[in-house]
Amino acid sequence: MGAQSSRPVEAPASPPPPARRDFDYLVREELALQAASVPQAEIPSCLTLFDKWLACYALGPQFKNAYRFGEIADCAPRKEDFKFCLTLRRLDPEARRHEYLLRRAEALAHRRKGHHTSEAVWEMRRDPLLDPDFVDPDYPPPA
Repeated sequence: MGAQSSRPVEAPASPPPPARRDFDYLVREELALQAASVPQAEIPSCLTLFDKWLACYALGPQFKNAYRFGEIADCAPRKEDFKFCLTLRRLDPEARRHEYLLRRAEALAHRRKGHHTSEAVWEMRRDPLLDPDFVDPDYPPPA
């Protein structure tokens, strides 16, 4: 009689998770979402961004951040937003909106590409990505 293997029978390997989207695709997707949700009138002015940067240093927000996260808030991203806004001052409103939306889309795509995101576990629903009534014709969702 032949000796049978004492190793347990392994279940077949589960299929790998869906491939993560490439960065350009995520930027196009985020650009369509941002364009649908941020109209021209809601693009912040440089003064508004400056106020947000200074408000970050106020006692209330710093105390809240220290209580919630155990450290003071990092205000550098708000400073970078203000400096970026200063580079857009001479552009016409449409070009300014495009640059603002592109910057936000790239930042959100970087965040989505990272490991500390819900997309590491869940696949984003893409059908439909946007309600057709809200799609900006200048920024269509990727196919």
